[in-house]
Amino acid sequence: MKEFLVLGGSGNLGSAFKKNRFFKTKSYFPKKKELDILSIKKINLYIKKKNIKLIINCAAIARMRECEINKLKAFNTNVIGVLNLIKCVKTINRNIKVVHISSDAVYPSENGNYNEKSKLQPYNFYGFTKILSEKIISNLKNFIIVRTRFFNKKNIRFSSFATDSFSSSIEINRLVRNIKILIDKNFNGIINIGEKRISDYDLHKKFKKKIKKCKHEDIQKELIFKISKDASMDCKLLKKVLNDK
Repeated sequence: MKEFLVLGGSGNLGSAFKKNRFFKTKSYFPKKKELDILSIKKINLYIKKKNIKLIINCAAIARMRECEINKLKAFNTNVIGVLNLIKCVKTINRNIKVVHISSDAVYPSENGNYNEKSKLQPYNFYGFTKILSEKIISNLKNFIIVRTRFFNKKNIRFSSFATDSFSSSIEINRLVRNIKILIDKNFNGIINIGEKRISDYDLHKKFKKKIKKCKHEDIQKELIFKISKDASMDCKLLKKVLNDK
């Protein structure tokens, strides 16, 4: 029986949920024409009609360049869309659980090893919208905020990666499996989901043979927005939750 709703189902992460056997059989994946998060009316009608019990929000303008170039569009999707969603949940059924996909971009991303209680300080507009969306989601009583950075090993777009830029990036399908476990365990709150700290170069050379080394400053000087230096996260809470019986 389908009772989950995945928003942003046509994006990279939404597509990964759709390929997962559990979520594929449990979830609806409406296209934007059918459910636009900027339309409170459409959200209300869809949740009521399908009797939704859990919502996974992957809908976002996630490319940092696009967020900087079109800030209004990014703000509307990443913030106003989330606000619309929460208004509907509060009106229809406050027990609906919302899993919100946030980002490691909410952290300063200079020194790394950030945990869920670390100071939030966005380094670009995308991170700013994610912090605002988290504050909105936190008004619910039943939610999971996932701070993460993910990659698709079958679709590595760039050819050069910095040896001095670090993160806790997680493979997209592993992220989906971890989220399923959190749902099964009825976790509630904010959580980092990632792997061990690794440089961008060392991570991607595992999956793509022909990549070049570069430095963080080589990439940064070509961009109109700031990128992270060390966005690695402390994921002790995740390990604890996964190991709890």
